Amino acid sequence: MRKILLLIIMLSSVAAVMAKTPICGRHKVDADILYSFVAARNPDFDPEVAEAFIEVGELYGIRGDIALCQAIIETGWFRFEGSAMEPGDHNYCGLGVRRNGDRGCEFPTVQEGVTAMMQHLYAYACKDELPDGEYLLDPRFGYVDRGSARTWESLSGRWARNPRYGKQIINMYKALLEHR
Repeated sequence: MRKILLLIIMLSSVAAVMAKTPICGRHKVDADILYSFVAARNPDFDPEVAEAFIEVGELYGIRGDIALCQAIIETGWFRFEGSAMEPGDHNYCGLGVRRNGDRGCEFPTVQEGVTAMMQHLYAYACKDELPDGEYLLDPRFGYVDRGSARTWESLSGRWARNPRYGKQIINMYKALLEHR
């Protein structure tokens, strides 16, 4: 009996280590906490951005809370310092930047910028059609191998060349959870 219990504990530990975090799902952190987390490091952060990540994430079935963590990494806490994008581009994920020195895509509003990012994540996470009534804003959507990265961890080497990219996103999300 003791050996079986030990085996169950070991298998549970291995499963926990190997667990991956799905891109699709419902947010677990609300917009107010997202705003507070970013504003603690960037007092100029616009709460409209946090709200858009939750709202658009829900529409697409994407974890908007974790997507915002990805955007933190891509934008340097939404300061855009040393970035290929500028705040007015509303490009929160480096969309369109394929090599150093490239300018990324520009979107006219926060909502459209967040939507384009969510559509790009959607392309990686599933093969479904866009939600009813939605128009394609992501100019790189057609270049994605649809459904090829269903977890945040599997974005490593796909969304970014960094082999630890997905882990960085999850670590940022863990920091967000500690902020609560």
